[in-house]
Amino acid sequence: MQENEFTKKDRFLFGLAGFFGPLLIRLLGVLCRYKVEGEERLFTASNEGKGVILAFWHGRMLLPIYHFRGRGISALVSFHRDGEFIAHINSKLGYIIRRGSPRKGGREGFFAMSKDLRAGMTIAIFCDGPTGPRHHLHDGVLQLARLSGAPIIPVSYSASPSWQAKSWDRFMILKPFSRGIIRLGEPIYIPRRIGSEEEIERFRRSIRKALIDNEKDVDNLMGYDICSTEVQE
Repeated sequence: MQENEFTKKDRFLFGLAGFFGPLLIRLLGVLCRYKVEGEERLFTASNEGKGVILAFWHGRMLLPIYHFRGRGISALVSFHRDGEFIAHINSKLGYIIRRGSPRKGGREGFFAMSKDLRAGMTIAIFCDGPTGPRHHLHDGVLQLARLSGAPIIPVSYSASPSWQAKSWDRFMILKPFSRGIIRLGEPIYIPRRIGSEEEIERFRRSIRKALIDNEKDVDNLMGYDICSTEVQE
């Protein structure tokens, strides 16, 4: 969906989101007592000069968006209506917005992110966005890693207390004065030469498993058992 396809009401709401959204995220981030595990993996991978791919599930982006703000990270955001809200908010938090999704503009978004990786940048991808299903891994992250040689670092967060939306992604919203954790997992490298579709599927499953396991781990630390019973294909 392009900008001229949105209604006046939509554009008004996008403007409100662009103003109030960053303020709310900053407020929640400041009020949350959180720690970060594994961030040294990002620094080490960045020094390799091939760029880094931070991989998230759509529903676990809120606290990491706050933590990684202002670093010039490139984020792939869809043309979907939800993506328009994310683009307006994240651009105000210091992210470089690239547009595209598996359903529309995917080619342009893929090339833009590939160029960023060649420049040694860190990029962020919401692997099951923009419309799910939840925990379904789209191929973009795998192909970007394969062609660029950049490592994929799975990222998740959990916070207690928090709300969990009834949307398809079970979006987690930390409550004021919560405690939380962001975890960066072990880097995943995808070889450029992959011999068969079965081998591609094996790597796809390994990336998905790493993302799900990371989410389970942070949820368990916060006393939740959310992830394991709601995985969708």
